Parts: sequence; C-alpha cells; structure tokens
Amino acid sequence: MASSNNDLNQAKQRISQAISEGAPAYNAGDIKKCATLYQDAAKEIAPLLPPTFQTKLLQEVEEGNNESDATNYDAKAWALRKVFDSIVDYQLPLVPQDVAGEVTFDPYTISQLGGEPIGVMDNVMGGVSRGSWVSKSNLFFGETSLANNGGFASLRWRFPNVQNWSYAKGIYIKGLKHSKAQEHTFQIILKDATCERARLANFKAMFANPQQVDDQPLLIPFSVFNQMEQMGRPMVGSPAFNPMAVTEIGLMAIKPTVVGDFQLEFSEWGLYS
Repeated sequence: MASSNNDLNQAKQRISQAISEGAPAYNAGDIKKCATLYQDAAKEIAPLLPPTFQTKLLQEVEEGNNESDATNYDAKAWALRKVFDSIVDYQLPLVPQDVAGEVTFDPYTISQLGGEPIGVMDNVMGGVSRGSWVSKSNLFFGETSLANNGGFASLRWRFPNVQNWSYAKGIYIKGLKHSKAQEHTFQIILKDATCERARLANFKAMFANPQQVDDQPLLIPFSVFNQMEQMGRPMVGSPAFNPMAVTEIGLMAIKPTVVGDFQLEFSEWGLYS
C-alpha cells in the first residue's frame, strides 16, 4: 500500500503537472513529447504508489520501448494516461485500528440482513467476473476479470424493512482477512432511500487490512459516505448518506486493485456507536 496520504497526494500532483504539459503537446501533434512526459512522471511516482499501481505503471513504461514509431508513442501515451486517471480516482483504504475510548458493537443478524445476499457481477455489462458467499464463515470469494470491459464482483443485502441506523456512528468489521494483503482493497456499499430514486446510485468506501492484524476492528464511519455515485461516477450536488433510511448494504471486489482471484473473510460485522 502507499505509505501515506502525503505520498499519494504528491503522486497526484505530479500526474496533474504531467497532464497539463502532455495533453497540449499531444493536441498539437507532438505525441512523442506527450509520451515522454508521461513516462518520466510514471517513473518518478511509482515508488509513492501501492504495489498494484507500481507494477502497472512500470509495465506500461517498459512495454514497446524498443519501438520508436508514432503508433507506439500514441499507444504509450494513452496507456499511461489511463493508469494516471485510475490513480487520481484512487483513495487510500480505511484499515483496522486501535479503538480509543468506549465503543459498543452491535452485530448484524441474519434476519436484519434479510437472509442470503444477491450477487451483482459485471455480467450486467457483458463481463465474466464471478463471486460467491459462504455465510457460515462470512467468506466472499471469486475472480474479477477484465474481459469485455468488466472487472467487478459484488454481493448485496436488501433489507426487508428500511433501517434506521441514526443511533450508530458507522459500520465495523472484526477479524478481517483477505487475499494479497498489500495489493487488494475492497469496497463497502450502502444505499439509502434517496439512492432508490436514482438508477444504480449508491455510496462506497474502500477498506483493506494490509498488515493482516487480527486484534483490531475496522471502523467505517458514516461520515466517509459523503458522495453519492452512479455507476462509479460522482453525482455532484447529491446529498450525503442518510443513516435514518438505509435500504441496502454490500461488499465489492473491483479493478484496478483486485484483478484475478480474490478472497475476503471476517468473523463479525455490524454497527458501532
């Protein structure tokens, strides 16, 4: 994982600088200059990034370096720009931490969650990713695939009744373990009554356990769900999450941090206050 928010912010600033110089060069027809600017920036920021982005960036830097035709420069410029855009959108995940002060944990019950989750995969867009749930061990596993522009697998629990969680501060997860600790991140999904009025709208927060600690809970405060999304794109001007009218909760494995086999497991989850 990136060592700090400062590292990630520094990388994003360098990307912004590279794009501010490279995009005009590309538009002016100097595609080689654009590709070179992007390549130099990629080398500089790689050490500041999580392993997944480091690997992808350096692969794009090295690919086709023995070729010098205009087509190769164009392909390299676009490939690096695509990775840059993913980095700009990326936020460091919430991680397990020591709990300061008195915290009350209220675990979810099967009846509260409404039974087994519904699988929502990228096949709704033509993808082939897959995911499964084992309720006895709170195990979510599967494989994300980039085929057909896909790349996500998710589980959704639709509540039988609208939930009022206003008494709580957020969601907790205990005993969190997952595949490729230093690379994989996952997302928790929430929907409230407002989301139900906008197709495919929800709130998301990223989390991980890069150190694989097993004696500290992951706390996800409701305050981080401050931007409603629609198909992954921010809905500007939309209200923040309303804990008084919760309709759905979910878990998601998604590119670019999760590509291929994944596994997520925990001992307990619920609300904390």
